[in-house]
Amino acid sequence: MDEYIIRETNDFLALSTLFHESGMGVAIEERVPDRVIKMWRMDDPQTGELMAASTFEMRDGVYTLGDIAVRQDLHRKGYGKVMQKLVFDEARKCGVKEVWACAKEPDYYMRCGWQKMVWEEAPNIAVYCSTCGKRGTLCHPEIMKYTID
Repeated sequence: MDEYIIRETNDFLALSTLFHESGMGVAIEERVPDRVIKMWRMDDPQTGELMAASTFEMRDGVYTLGDIAVRQDLHRKGYGKVMQKLVFDEARKCGVKEVWACAKEPDYYMRCGWQKMVWEEAPNIAVYCSTCGKRGTLCHPEIMKYTID
């Protein structure tokens, strides 16, 4: 049996709950934000439980890996890379040459081939981080860019 099932979704409530519980500062809500182009969820094929999710978005005029999260008990299984690949594949289909992200775990992103960018010179893609009270004290996000090959 498959380890997971991935499908496109419009259920932002489930995704926003996972993102929020993962410490991303995303408000839990049903309405899909206008910036979202596409969303995916990874489910357990036996239980139907949400395992991971990602969004492909347009922020400040650039394409972004909007949000990505893997359930805490499933970290280090490669699911984050699987969810990133969905975004990269969609970007390729759209003819996009680079994808941006605001990374709360920049070391992970760098291991996945992203490069750090200068915050002040990058597009304003940090929907929450740029004004979050945790920034610089508990959280040290970086603006990252991934070049599509």
